[in-house]
Amino acid sequence: MSVSLPESLCHAIVAIERVTTRTALVLSIGMLALAAVAAFYQVITRFVFNDPSHFSEVASRSLIIWSVFLGAANVFRRNEMMRVEIIFAVLPRRLHVVLEYFVALLCLLFFVLLAYYGYLMGLRVQPQRMAGMDISMAWAYSALPVGSAFAIIALIGRLLDSDIRQLRAEPVPAVAEGPDR
Repeated sequence: MSVSLPESLCHAIVAIERVTTRTALVLSIGMLALAAVAAFYQVITRFVFNDPSHFSEVASRSLIIWSVFLGAANVFRRNEMMRVEIIFAVLPRRLHVVLEYFVALLCLLFFVLLAYYGYLMGLRVQPQRMAGMDISMAWAYSALPVGSAFAIIALIGRLLDSDIRQLRAEPVPAVAEGPDR
């Protein structure tokens, strides 16, 4: 199974995808580091100075949410999401590709729905303010559509990269190589 796009277009899309996935990964790591700093600050202010910070708990929670949704793109690009290996073990080898595409289609559908409903939820909570930070709750909820968009791009990039390898008769690794190569 391969996509009927010109190989040069596939290469261009995969190159763009690698940049976006790498960007999402760097942002995810940065936000996770900031969340750790905010949580550490919360512990210090609460237990050392006995005057808890008003913003750090909410900030660390929001940063972790963003980190997870941005990090999902890299997981899908590398094909490292959870899956039930027993299904692959019992299916004939020739059906593995069909199953991979079916799972990818379900993942794409999931992320499209997550982006759509995350956007709607962000609109709904926009007037609400985060406690201690005085910013809209929509900033936290916007992680859903933004992270979903990165994951969709990464998933499409992985599929196209796998198709390019098949057209060249290169072996497709069980776990697709990530954007850092």
